[in-house]
Amino acid sequence: MAHPDLSAVGEAPLAPWVEVWLDAGPEGQTFTYANLPDGGASVGDLVSVRLQGRRHSGLVVGHRERLPHDLAEKRMLPLDAVLQHAAVGTAWQDLIRDVAAACHTGLFRTLRSALPPGWLGQRPSSRPGRRQWCLHRVEGRGDEASLTPRQRNLLDHLRRHGDRRLLKDLVQVDGYGRGVILALEEQGLLRREALRVASPAPRPPGTAAGVGPPAEGPRRLTPDQERALAAIDAAAAGSALLLWGVTGAGKTEVYLQAAARERQAGRSVLILAPEIGLIPQLLDRCRARFGDAVVEYHSGLSDGQRVETWRRCLEAATDGGTLVAVGTRSAVFLPLDPLGLIVLDEEHDSAYKQESPMPCYHARDVARQRALRSGARLLLGSATPSLESWLACRGPEGDTRLLRLPERIGSRPLPDVRLVDMRQELAEGHRRLISRALMGRLERLQERGEQAVVLVPRRGYHSFLSCRSCGEAVLCPHCDVALTVHRHGSGREWLRCHWCDHRQEPGERCGHCGSTAFKPFGAGTQRVMEQLAGELRDLRLLRFDHDTTRGRDGHRRLLERFAAGEADVLVGTQMLAKGMDLPRVTLAAVLAADGLLHRPDLRSGEQCLQLLLQLAGRAGRGERPGEVLVQTYCPEHPVLRHLVDGRYERFLEEELALRRHGGLVPFSRACLLRLAGPTASATATAAATLAERIRPQLDAAGWMLIGPAPAPVARVAGRSRWQLLLHGPAPAGGAATGCPLPLPAEAELRAMLPRGVSLAIDPDPLAL
Repeated sequence: MAHPDLSAVGEAPLAPWVEVWLDAGPEGQTFTYANLPDGGASVGDLVSVRLQGRRHSGLVVGHRERLPHDLAEKRMLPLDAVLQHAAVGTAWQDLIRDVAAACHTGLFRTLRSALPPGWLGQRPSSRPGRRQWCLHRVEGRGDEASLTPRQRNLLDHLRRHGDRRLLKDLVQVDGYGRGVILALEEQGLLRREALRVASPAPRPPGTAAGVGPPAEGPRRLTPDQERALAAIDAAAAGSALLLWGVTGAGKTEVYLQAAARERQAGRSVLILAPEIGLIPQLLDRCRARFGDAVVEYHSGLSDGQRVETWRRCLEAATDGGTLVAVGTRSAVFLPLDPLGLIVLDEEHDSAYKQESPMPCYHARDVARQRALRSGARLLLGSATPSLESWLACRGPEGDTRLLRLPERIGSRPLPDVRLVDMRQELAEGHRRLISRALMGRLERLQERGEQAVVLVPRRGYHSFLSCRSCGEAVLCPHCDVALTVHRHGSGREWLRCHWCDHRQEPGERCGHCGSTAFKPFGAGTQRVMEQLAGELRDLRLLRFDHDTTRGRDGHRRLLERFAAGEADVLVGTQMLAKGMDLPRVTLAAVLAADGLLHRPDLRSGEQCLQLLLQLAGRAGRGERPGEVLVQTYCPEHPVLRHLVDGRYERFLEEELALRRHGGLVPFSRACLLRLAGPTASATATAAATLAERIRPQLDAAGWMLIGPAPAPVARVAGRSRWQLLLHGPAPAGGAATGCPLPLPAEAELRAMLPRGVSLAIDPDPLAL
């Protein structure tokens, strides 16, 4: 199976045949086509071709002066059209090679993940307002004497229309059949060209066409912000900086002013946020500052809109324009050129890591590689930096410069943190989900004109349903996880799996013992909403979780309602803690914090403290001081003590010392091989066989193999899951990510597995 070789991207089309790489099979395949007679196609162009009667889009990966012997007697189909010239540039292709090597993934899988959905693969018929096909009559090709009367009539018709006509007009208006058109294309007498009509840019809801956020100029910077901006300006090309600023310190304004300076110098800017819920506010700030130069790229857009953003980036690179691109993880691959600045806001967030499908890349690592290759500066921003980024700032081997914003804008104080001991509440006879301290604070919100955010670890009504007689939880029939209880506004309940989305009605009897005594356990966002509404009837509530923010601009609409004062309390899951700037919020509360503290994972302490500090940062961002209430049964837990004292830097130092002593990441390297198959026995056997095949190579490199073992969730969507954990030494200097793994190539690993068992390779996994 051929792999693409785009080393000659942009070379002149000198040969009559081209090699086109199509999305056919797991690794793609190349096919030979006749080049276009005039203009031609170059290596790196995106083209439209036909394969087995269907139209596909593919990449030109090479030229042929002559055909191989097995193809010499065959008539090669011609290219339909060039969809995009130079869709893949040389520097961009080098980046993809770096990512493929670091993630131990085939080049085609990596390329398919990086390009916008819909660009590679089967191409549907043209959509109105998106792309229209135009047919050109080609002189001096083929033998017109051998044509049918209908074919000659079509060519004469085109002569009368200036040798070109829209395909839809030929079919719908002029009445020519597609068979006649296809026959002329195959003979080279017609050439197809894609005419693109730009799609209107998505606009915020509630605004008229052409009306965006009100324009704003640069804000006055604090001395700390000015020093940070000066350091960014002075940083060398390809360097990395960490902007550590407490919540509310004005990191976004530093991003915007740094972006403005890059645009003045003729360079584009890429700003990333970890989740789609953070995009609306960031987009509004950018559009108010940079207007139509702002483009967005994330999964909330349609495939066509993402392709349109990609094209705008290519056009800006060709025309010398500059853009400010705002997006989530996948936007790190946008073809911005020249690129002057890459910003990763909330750089600590685990959402920057792609876990499936392959390649399992981390956007922070890709951004580092891209900055080095393009000469851009990389700016990492966070109030709670990751352990890896903090380590990169320390010592003589650190390659990242640390910048600090230690105070909030206007010297506003950070909120006070108070732990509510739920053991004491229980001992005093208070058995409700919401503590008396939190209830009393919520009662005073309306009279004080304030708002609150309440974090609940889970969405739904109850975490799970259990039988009181035998203790069995009601499990998903396709996954080894408990079903979550959801409740409709009418009171009807149903069970739902948050892994495979299976839904069912609650049964009347336990499937294990036949008892009818079911008891719900835990609390989700729906139940918290119901209890608050029942006890504080005048309190206005909004729910902010995955179920209530679906659809285009779902996050924006709900946050706009809360910011407009339509509710007093916003009850939500972990997305509450990230990036929201709501000046009237003076209270941030956490229910059942213990579920965040006791996860069996190496990074549980770090991630829990980051989440709680980020949530605390939502309170007191306006004129009034903020307060944080954390309900827990373990108030003496070290993570919570660091939260109360605000000693995040001390926590990082203690955690680094523990990791160094134990030889754990980031002072070592890890890789997870995940297998999934139709049955537990087949998957376990495949995992054991794979382990034995790769063990000698790992032993030779000084790596340890742990497992095989069932995955923590051993079955998802009916497929059994097993895993192998590889653990090895970090390279000199401690930069563990990006170096080669001591494993056979991805294709060789897959060849070791039986049919029906899939493999995912996750270098440097965040969850083990």
